[in-house]
Amino acid sequence: MTERLDKQHRYPWPAIETAVRWYQKEGLTYRAVSSKLLNHGMEVSHKTVYEWVQKFGDVVGRKARRRLNAINWNVEESYVKVNGEWKYMYRAVDGKDNTLDLVFRHKRNLASARSFLKKQLKD
Repeated sequence: MTERLDKQHRYPWPAIETAVRWYQKEGLTYRAVSSKLLNHGMEVSHKTVYEWVQKFGDVVGRKARRRLNAINWNVEESYVKVNGEWKYMYRAVDGKDNTLDLVFRHKRNLASARSFLKKQLKD
């Protein structure tokens, strides 16, 4: 059985993986990744992003090298506890369950899902 990488963290693994991938792939600073996560509905400090990159950078880097461009993708919706608050997590995943993008919302409604899908279809 494999050990969960996000054990003892208050954020779900797709959020951690996305933050580390943004730092590595897009060359953003820790503060820029933090503000980008805030735009996606998750408040994370730049120090936390730094710790994630140090701890999970190699794992995410290896996983990203194996990832192919996703032609087919699906949207998953989950209700997760983030930083002590329950939020809805919309996540776009490819056929191999790799996270392409995610967003957190306080409300589960058509407007939240539609805004996430519009963003995904535009890219």
